[in-house]
Amino acid sequence: MSPYGKSAKNKQTNLRNVRYNRFSVAMSARSTNLMSKFPTIQDVAGALGMHKSTVSLALSGKGRISKETRERIRSVAEELGYEPNPLAQRLARGHSHHSIYLVSAMIDVGLGSEKILRIQKRLSEHSFQAPIFTFSNAPSQPEKPHEHQLAQLCRQRPRAIVGSFHMLDGSVLDELSKYQKGGGIVVSYDCPVSLDCDQVIFDRVDNAYKAAMHLLMAGHRQIGIAASTRSQWLSTSLNGPIEARIAGFRRALCDFDVTMRPEWLFQTSAYEMGGAELAKQFLALKERPTGMCVVNDYVALAFMAELIKVGVRIPQELSIIGHDNQPIAIYCPVPLTSATQPVDKIVDSVVDLLIERLEGGTAPPRTVVITGDIVVRDSVAPPAL
Repeated sequence: MSPYGKSAKNKQTNLRNVRYNRFSVAMSARSTNLMSKFPTIQDVAGALGMHKSTVSLALSGKGRISKETRERIRSVAEELGYEPNPLAQRLARGHSHHSIYLVSAMIDVGLGSEKILRIQKRLSEHSFQAPIFTFSNAPSQPEKPHEHQLAQLCRQRPRAIVGSFHMLDGSVLDELSKYQKGGGIVVSYDCPVSLDCDQVIFDRVDNAYKAAMHLLMAGHRQIGIAASTRSQWLSTSLNGPIEARIAGFRRALCDFDVTMRPEWLFQTSAYEMGGAELAKQFLALKERPTGMCVVNDYVALAFMAELIKVGVRIPQELSIIGHDNQPIAIYCPVPLTSATQPVDKIVDSVVDLLIERLEGGTAPPRTVVITGDIVVRDSVAPPAL
């Protein structure tokens, strides 16, 4: 090699070393403003003065790259906190789909599962991969059972995370906030959460208000409400499902100057078991309401069936209004009047907000509020005189 070639090579090596040393000093200072997003392969390449394809080959163990250079690249990547993105690796292998993670507290027979499954279906129609992740309470972490599980998902760096986060413990919001600051997209739906992100909220206050008003307008003044509880799930919002329903119920009673009676506020298990429990509680009362708002159509079905077994006439002796307007409402022993939860509107709004973000939308976080209506069937009548 000529002296000129050797000199040029030495200058290039020195320049790379200077860049690397300067970047190392900056990283050791741990400036909080150094990076506003997840470190990328381009960040690693820039620190080393290399092309990102060289860095990619080195980190994947491919290519004709010296051991010394490979180790230096891995060292800088580790110092930056860079980890190869599984999604980027899939794209490099020719997969064009983006990964969007859907998060649910649980999968059951209710509308929670129906919503997330419909969101998944809609996203698949747009050629997005959208796996569903559910969470369990970790016995080893009773105070923050879901934080670790969500952190693991965030480390995989999906393009977006969509979920009904109010059913998870509050620590997940901190993880989601970090994920957003790293460039991730978050869309929350169902109940409001204290996170600066796009949200689609189903207005349960309005829903319960309309249900109670339907009974009040029919002439009922002795009205109870049954709200199922799931003690194993926490709420990150003061406007959780149960609290919101009761608030709407109270507001309707206040409009008619009717006092809410504590003994007519029923709490039960979910679904059919909850309906059976509700029937026992109701029949044990000396003085019973003439109208009942039952917050779940499956609970209302079992409640109605148990009462009819012992001779209670629906709606002549007791009017019942359900919530959600699930298909089962039509097949109750007496077709059930129900306050709707418009799943299609919720799903469409979630997907529309998400796709706008994926296409580069930079608008401030938006909130879409969805309200329901009353579907009138045969389970409500004026109270008997």
